Amino acid sequence: DIGFFSFIPHFDKFVHAIMFGGFAFLLFGLFSPSKTIAHSSKITILISIFFAVFTELMQFLLGKYIHRSLEFLDVVADIFGIVLAIGLCVFIAKRKKRDKVWKR
Repeated sequence: DIGFFSFIPHFDKFVHAIMFGGFAFLLFGLFSPSKTIAHSSKITILISIFFAVFTELMQFLLGKYIHRSLEFLDVVADIFGIVLAIGLCVFIAKRKKRDKVWKR
């Protein structure tokens, strides 16, 4: 239940994409200073997707105790948010790298 916005169909999927996209964006920032853009992207995608699947599996296993259930489309929305965030991170990282070269 997402309260006030429950009248919007599938709004929870939008929330999933935003939350996991934000998670991936922040996680990428942890790896990017010390690794290449490609390496940071791969690590971030793997960890983020693992976390998305893990949270849904926990909802499945603990569902009767926490009143949650596994939804495949939640994982799809999570991955969609992750991919969009990584795309944005790569764009920003490449642009910063390019601008750094031009400032020399």
